[in-house]
Amino acid sequence: MIYVRHNISGCAPYIQPTSIAFYDLTILLDGRLEYNIDGTEILLESGDAILISPGSLRSRRKSEITADYISFNFITDSSVKIPLVQKKAVRRELVLLIDAYDRIEKCVYPDNKEKNEYLCGCLLALLEDISSESATNPLIRKIIEYIHSDISRKITLQDIGNLTFFSPIYCDAVFKKETGRSIIDYVIDRRIDEAKKLLLEGGLSLSQVSEEVGFADYNYFSRVFKKRSGYTPTAYRRITFSKMNL
Repeated sequence: MIYVRHNISGCAPYIQPTSIAFYDLTILLDGRLEYNIDGTEILLESGDAILISPGSLRSRRKSEITADYISFNFITDSSVKIPLVQKKAVRRELVLLIDAYDRIEKCVYPDNKEKNEYLCGCLLALLEDISSESATNPLIRKIIEYIHSDISRKITLQDIGNLTFFSPIYCDAVFKKETGRSIIDYVIDRRIDEAKKLLLEGGLSLSQVSEEVGFADYNYFSRVFKKRSGYTPTAYRRITFSKMNL
């Protein structure tokens, strides 16, 4: 991490044309920012984000109005799969991470730089997800949103067909082509992931966990859980707790 700045009040300062040797991630919460990247004029509006790559010729006009934005300048050997500009990229999760940055900076911890690197990594990961989501087939996105909205209910291919107004067979074929898994396989994986969280929280009995994730028959749930995770629910809870307490 080279530099971090959250400009909460005041105008954004002028940046002279310079070929940068680092990534510049800037997330605009409110206001307007006008960039020139490699000769192309780019206007950022509230909610937009920009990721400028090393080697780019970057400049920015001084803003005429107050701009609330945060900038991370960093170097990484990892590939960053984010477009130059993401319109309307700001979500509640991003705002919470930026709020965490503000709170940490006020405390002036000795390892603030390391914490900022983690926060920047989280922001990049979320922006990658948002970018990927926008490119996802709308039909697939609608199916996934339906599955995630209530994992405890019974979900059938006919339910998916009724939801999307496409045939269940067509939905399943498109879903498998896009994700590599059938709809039912995805539902089961989602149920098992949620069961793992509930098992570690420890507030529910094994049979209650089974019901919470949509399995009416605990014995069937136990068999599926073992097939997908390699452990029975009881063993998973015991082994994971023991590892956490080492």
